[in-house]
Amino acid sequence: MLTEKIKYGNRIISYSVLISNRKTLGITVTPDKQVIVRCPNKASREKVNKLIQRKLRWISNKLSYFESMPLKIPARKFISGETHYFLGRQYRLKIVKSPLEDVKLKGPYIFVHTQKGDNKRIVELLLDNWYKERAFKNFNKILNIYFPKFKKYDIHEPKIVIKKMKIRWGSCNVNNRISLNQELIKTPLICIKYVIAHELCHLIHRNHDRAYYKLLSSIFPDWEKTKNTLDKIQYCFNS
Repeated sequence: MLTEKIKYGNRIISYSVLISNRKTLGITVTPDKQVIVRCPNKASREKVNKLIQRKLRWISNKLSYFESMPLKIPARKFISGETHYFLGRQYRLKIVKSPLEDVKLKGPYIFVHTQKGDNKRIVELLLDNWYKERAFKNFNKILNIYFPKFKKYDIHEPKIVIKKMKIRWGSCNVNNRISLNQELIKTPLICIKYVIAHELCHLIHRNHDRAYYKLLSSIFPDWEKTKNTLDKIQYCFNS
């Protein structure tokens, strides 16, 4: 990965160039203010520079947008009283010493039952497994709601794979698989619906072209508003 700098007005923009096996050039600005340019192996330096120049205003606006956001929540300690999120709502973690090891959601609390309540790593693993189970259940439930809208395109129902991603909320591949970030289960339900609809549209249109956005708008009319909501979420997803 190459790192470059370019000046735009009074701002010095640092960006990383990531070369991979892809067909198109693309730019991502992440909430932690990283600018990443993804390009195909055969893309010329001139083509990359032209894309950067064309997108400088957009990059600067994105950086300003993320700079205006509040700071992220500090890294988790996995102790009683700590705030955690599920489907966009805040819950207090309550660790209970118990011969059984499980996690339960009750009222405003997420209860973690374990014999080793003082072992933060055990608490973290139990909570992580609970999130993964809830993610699998909820993501597939939403897929079953949205997939019928795509049956007219004569595609097979995709398989959902849940994983942790540093940058993306979701992705899809040619093998009819949709990968979703496990941390998405901590966001509001409307955001999960948007990401799944977004990825389903990519099974029809691989690129973010006009046809893609036309399809997305027909399936999820408020996608721009929901995307902005998702962009503003500053939950801490430290593992």
